[in-house]
Amino acid sequence: MKINEIKNVFAFCMGCLALLAGCAGFTEDVSGNVADHSDEANQIESQYALARVMQSGKVVRSSASDSIMLILEVNGGCVNQSGSIVYNPDFYYRDTSRYAYSFRGDTLLLTNHYVPDRYEVDQTEYDESFILVGGTSGKLDGVWFFTQCRYREEKIYCSNYGYDTYMKINGNKVEYRVADREDYDYMQTVFVWELFMFLGSHNSIQLETPFYYTDTKYEQEEYGISILEKTKKSMKFSYNGLTFDLNVDYAYYKDSLSVTLKSGDVTCVGKHREIVNVPPEMCNADDVDNFYEIDDTGLLKYQKQNDSEFETCIDGILGRSRE
Repeated sequence: MKINEIKNVFAFCMGCLALLAGCAGFTEDVSGNVADHSDEANQIESQYALARVMQSGKVVRSSASDSIMLILEVNGGCVNQSGSIVYNPDFYYRDTSRYAYSFRGDTLLLTNHYVPDRYEVDQTEYDESFILVGGTSGKLDGVWFFTQCRYREEKIYCSNYGYDTYMKINGNKVEYRVADREDYDYMQTVFVWELFMFLGSHNSIQLETPFYYTDTKYEQEEYGISILEKTKKSMKFSYNGLTFDLNVDYAYYKDSLSVTLKSGDVTCVGKHREIVNVPPEMCNADDVDNFYEIDDTGLLKYQKQNDSEFETCIDGILGRSRE
């Protein structure tokens, strides 16, 4: 299963509302209105200042002041040019999204109309509104925090990602930043779900998935896994007569990750490295196998992980061979 498919299956949890840490910043009353929390604005601006820049671009506002167009731009980048990987300073790409916008108190709603592509099973079209807080009611300019919750056809859905997203609008400029959540429970994620599945049924493990929540209780019961100790970044569990110690050493979204799994005298280390904005000095054919095109844009990102090595090490602990 690809990472985008995993996100679609596991990222949303209905009815989470303000119970999820990622949905803090607003509450939903019985009338459906979102109550504002303007006292969080200063904190959100401080968190934005410490977050990592991911994308930037332009804002085009409608004359009717009811919609905006966000144009995220890439100026110069690593590309595959006639079979060679080179840095092209003249490369330009723009990703354009149009949103209707409205305010509920100090909450900003950005709404777009989603039309499924022809390959999707569900061909239902719908309106979806992202819920942002932190700015000033009636004013687009400012720092906004994505609450990880959204309205879809007037029903509310919440995600639980291991990172927070911020957007700053300043006149005709926009910038997105992300920050990793210090309180995130990495032991209830797609990565742990895949690890449990790997132990019991020999599937594959994707090391970039600890940032996406999912419940692992079914896999625990299915494969006889017992949780002995647990924190948000570590876990001791038993499986098939063996005891394992799992630890997330560090995790930075769209950057790097290191996890260790120990059993007895054997330690398996899984590492993932990702660079979306590849600098010129890294853009060369010496490492060609670790460059991947980003969503048919022509732009390349650097991505390297040792999934197979990690899986082989676990197989060695279990005393089984790869098929």
